[in-house]
Amino acid sequence: MTTFKVDPKRFEIYKEMYTRSLKNFSAEQPHQHAIYYTSVLMSEFMWTKDELLQCVDEMTVEKLDAFIPQLLSKLYIEGLIYGNVTKQIALDIVETVESILTTKCNTKPLLPSQTKRLRELQLPDGSSFVYHEKNHVHKSSSIEVYYQCGLQQTQPNMLLEMFVQIIAEPCFDILRTKEQLGYIVFSGVRRSNGVQGLRVIIQSDRSPEYVEKRVEAFLNSMDDYIKDMTDEAFQKHLKALVSKRMEKPKKISGQNSRYWSEILSQQYNFDRETVEVEFLKTVKKEDVFSFFKDRIAVGAPYRKKFSIHVVSSVNGEKELTETNGEKQTTETTEDGNNLLPSPELSPPMVVTSVAEFKRDMGLYPLPRPYIDLQKARSKL
Repeated sequence: MTTFKVDPKRFEIYKEMYTRSLKNFSAEQPHQHAIYYTSVLMSEFMWTKDELLQCVDEMTVEKLDAFIPQLLSKLYIEGLIYGNVTKQIALDIVETVESILTTKCNTKPLLPSQTKRLRELQLPDGSSFVYHEKNHVHKSSSIEVYYQCGLQQTQPNMLLEMFVQIIAEPCFDILRTKEQLGYIVFSGVRRSNGVQGLRVIIQSDRSPEYVEKRVEAFLNSMDDYIKDMTDEAFQKHLKALVSKRMEKPKKISGQNSRYWSEILSQQYNFDRETVEVEFLKTVKKEDVFSFFKDRIAVGAPYRKKFSIHVVSSVNGEKELTETNGEKQTTETTEDGNNLLPSPELSPPMVVTSVAEFKRDMGLYPLPRPYIDLQKARSKL
């Protein structure tokens, strides 16, 4: 790495491959676009595909050759050595790497103020936003509805995962099987930059506005669903989640990925499964219900909602308008089943400029590391 020289021919090949991948993004599935735009809107800073594409032509062999020594001049190094090695061998490997860098590149450590980590936008309590983008390739549209639930910590982590465990089956059964909104119907946890929340992703031939109403109708029905759930049914869900969380990785690479994710997030909870499952075993149905009523339910005091609508333009505006009409507002499904009633919601704020939206939003703090790094270093 310290003596690397760029091969002009290989450079052009990789540059072409990278350029093609950026251009081909527009042809990816609409639900992938919804996931991508959620990341763009929620992150403190993120280069978009269009911005990267605008800079591709400026990449040259000469600029890359000049950039490499700049990159290696100041570094902050964190590493993971996992497997059949001793502590001393691991420390020797790290020392060798540092010695090569300082000898050949005169590498110096980054200053503390240069080790900044990006943070996640904090939506205001009670807020609701929507962002629209068009897809010019596929006939289907897609949405991602994101309910931001706050910082990652043991208690909210488990309450959110338990809620997702409970709603997973009815979500698929109602929105996919009964209402037949689309082939892709997914509910799960979204985590990024230390912040987490519930996400519902649907790819459908129906309009995003209609699909979002059906998502809200489903979540509204979860009020009675959880409230009326028997203790036996709740314990069944809890045991299923405990079993899933405590499942051992089948390959050493799987465990390696778990450890590395803790380093990347700088949370360093290397015993996360044990710690969180111990708390999970103490969770009651009332705890999950209170979490839902506080952060996700319609009218919840700490509800924070962001919707991404990826709208297909393949069939033109006329047909798109028709799919928003009476055909979609009938109160029964195609097989005659009654639809869940949609709750009354205030109109969301429409985001038209990503830059202006981010300018007006606050940022979450970063989660505190699970271990004291200074004490950990002193034991090395």
